[in-house]
Amino acid sequence: MAEPLDVTTPINRTPSSAPEDLTGKLVGRFLLRHRLGAGGMGQVFCAEDPTLKRTVALKRAVSKSQSEIADRRRFLREAQRASALNHPNVGSMYDVVEQNGELWLVMEYIEGETLRRRLKRTISNAEFFAIAMQCCEGLQAAHEKKIIHGDIKPENIMLDANNRVKILDFGVARRAWSANPEEATRSIETMTVAGGTPAYMAPEVLLQRPDDGRSDLFSLGLVFYEMLGGEQPFHSDSLATTVARIVHENPPELKNVPSPLAAIINRMLAKDPHQRYATASAVLEDLRRVQQGRNPRHALATASDLRKRKIVGWTIVTLALLAVVVSLPPVRHRVRPLLSRIVTGSAGAAVTLPQTKILAILPFAMVNGKPDLTALGQGVVDSVAAKLAKLSEDRTFEIVSPQNLQERKINSLPDAARNFGANLGLTVTFQPQSDELIKVIYSLQDARNGATLGTDAVTVATTDIFSLEQKIAQGAARDLQLQLRPEEEAALQYHGTENPPAYQYYLQAQGYLLDHTKPENLDSAILMAREALKLDPNFGMSKAVLGESYWLKYAATKQTQWIGLAKTNCDDAVKLGNAGADGHLCLGRIASGTGLNAKATEEFQLALGLDPTNEGAALGLAHAYAAEGRFTEAESAFQQAIQAHPNSRISLNDFGAFYQGRNEHQKALQMYQKVTQVAPEWYVAYVNIGSLYYDLGQYDKTVEASRTSIALRPTYAGYVNLGAACFGLQKFSEAAAAYEEAAKLDPQQYVTWGNLGDAVYQSGKRDEAVAPLRKAIELATAEAKVNPHDPDVLSSLASYYSELGDQKNALSYLGQALRYGHDDKDVLLEAASVYNHLSQSGLAVEWLTKAVRAGYAADKIHSMHEFDNLASTPGYQQLIKSQ
Repeated sequence: MAEPLDVTTPINRTPSSAPEDLTGKLVGRFLLRHRLGAGGMGQVFCAEDPTLKRTVALKRAVSKSQSEIADRRRFLREAQRASALNHPNVGSMYDVVEQNGELWLVMEYIEGETLRRRLKRTISNAEFFAIAMQCCEGLQAAHEKKIIHGDIKPENIMLDANNRVKILDFGVARRAWSANPEEATRSIETMTVAGGTPAYMAPEVLLQRPDDGRSDLFSLGLVFYEMLGGEQPFHSDSLATTVARIVHENPPELKNVPSPLAAIINRMLAKDPHQRYATASAVLEDLRRVQQGRNPRHALATASDLRKRKIVGWTIVTLALLAVVVSLPPVRHRVRPLLSRIVTGSAGAAVTLPQTKILAILPFAMVNGKPDLTALGQGVVDSVAAKLAKLSEDRTFEIVSPQNLQERKINSLPDAARNFGANLGLTVTFQPQSDELIKVIYSLQDARNGATLGTDAVTVATTDIFSLEQKIAQGAARDLQLQLRPEEEAALQYHGTENPPAYQYYLQAQGYLLDHTKPENLDSAILMAREALKLDPNFGMSKAVLGESYWLKYAATKQTQWIGLAKTNCDDAVKLGNAGADGHLCLGRIASGTGLNAKATEEFQLALGLDPTNEGAALGLAHAYAAEGRFTEAESAFQQAIQAHPNSRISLNDFGAFYQGRNEHQKALQMYQKVTQVAPEWYVAYVNIGSLYYDLGQYDKTVEASRTSIALRPTYAGYVNLGAACFGLQKFSEAAAAYEEAAKLDPQQYVTWGNLGDAVYQSGKRDEAVAPLRKAIELATAEAKVNPHDPDVLSSLASYYSELGDQKNALSYLGQALRYGHDDKDVLLEAASVYNHLSQSGLAVEWLTKAVRAGYAADKIHSMHEFDNLASTPGYQQLIKSQ
């Protein structure tokens, strides 16, 4: 006998009285046998059709709905829409009967059980795919007719005796993309009473925004989530709590679910409908691909997927730039390194300015015992940097912001020259004269010889912040010999408020944010921004910095309540219309940080429209496009960033990293070489060049680039690159020496110790390899506890154990690695290495073949001398010859 169709009660719904016993009564020609259940829209009965000699299900509207003409019409429309569906995975609608002023829907009767009951027993992988794909087929049929189900949940999915899926109860089904205001302006309570279940509703439905078939896909994603072993992540006894969870929280990561399948679920559950699958057929295609052992075509990369790319490097995220400096690693198994004019100075002497000016604005030095004055000075310097950066349009002039320098703990011009290619520097210092007066000294210097190109000092009242900032900015522009246009002169004098004390608080807030890693600085920034808004509630720039502070508060604490505050204030900044690009830039960062890449692209585009010179917005747009998989648009955005900032080592480097990630090696090399021309002493460029040459198997060039980077600045990344290249050249002792230096610089990287063990092992000193391999196992095991689904860590552990001769642990970890990375060419290569270490040459060749099929270059395998012992085997020879 079929189960009740829906025995759940929507949250906060007032319970109805006990249902009337209608057994044995006639409705039209249908004889009611017994009640099957009661759902949000009404009661459902099993009935007999004497004319057609079949069992049917009759659905009766609840009396409350019947009392409203609008609900009666909607109920009738439901029948009309559902009757248009004719698909084997959708419960059929046969007829509509009106009796005693009530409407009854005559529907297909299905013998079986609901998916809700089926979830009480374990669902095998084969059953999951069978059920999931049928659900997609049924929904796709509905969506093609522009019908949204509106209440997808396990109770509304029936399984017959043959495990055929039937989607039931289009009780809240509505015509999609409707322009009817009656259907577009329903409250959550109305939807709930009408039969919707809040815990399965999509965010846009709960927020009463326009929705389409993608809202059903969100609900179906939750059903799949439960089928794969997860508990319903959003349900609570409170409607408000349920809504808040759906809108703001992500479900816990599914356990023991392969990453390709988890990627499908993650995309279905994206908060932004634009980040979800566009159609049920796209979900169906990806499910079929994963079932066949292939990667999904449409699913977005998850966080764990991104970690598998083996890209390790330094990231600079600043309030002004939002730039990513990426070092792409060479990969050998688990090797993961990190990727003129003449002007007159103030003294009257003729000095030479570089034709291309790269100005480092050095971080403001602390004023002892005066934290508020220090914050003010930091804010002034940051604001001056932002104003001068706007002057770079159409000029060979770039700014290295104080945020960039402070992130690297760089406080001197020589260090700024080495790391960022700066050839000029601006310093600003405060000397308190009294409680009301400060002496401000600013100086422009030549990084090449330390000469002073311009300097000035001014004593102003601490309340005269407008005059102070303007004098510094105009003086620096004068010393840089920049001929300003009238609109640029006006921009230097713009402050966003006419209230000097409010502006002072704003600058202090900005100053505190420069070192936002300290919790007390974040709290002070929030306090200062609020004080500014008390004095001028319409100060949009302060609204934006308050929103930015809340967002950074979330980043530091992971407490989701800060996200809403951040977005509200950034939204307000945009609405005030006087925040310039700051409000949109803030919203773009929030969208990127919460995975709403389509929203991020929109906000970054708006920011660029207001401030075409904003490099942070330009690069944010490029990275957002790339995160969406829109690589053509991402490439165009990078090109626009470089067109606006042709001498920016950060834009050039990011563009190179983008190309290298796309395996467009020649284009990547061109970008990195341009970086070396702009910033010849910036070691990061040479780290990345080394990693690129390693990808191409040109180990001698990797050695050269790595040694150059180390000469500029000894780093963990440079030494690991050097070690990887020496290993490839069979210079195992030199490789070991490089890895030892890398381990000194960063002893917590398990990869370094593993590579050191590899090098010592290959040099023939197998006893000496035990200690570093044990250290690698210790560190990697700790990392595996944090992320037990990371195939890189698991395959590395397998390799380390195999080198120690521990076959049991080696094969155990290898099995886990292949479960989560069965199509990752690096993991497949690692499997070959493991079996080779365990003297199982036949299996080693088999896994080498799989690695090549997955995209690993056979000629690169041929250059790996650890497989030389396989060279005489027929399988290995065939593998190399076939490429």
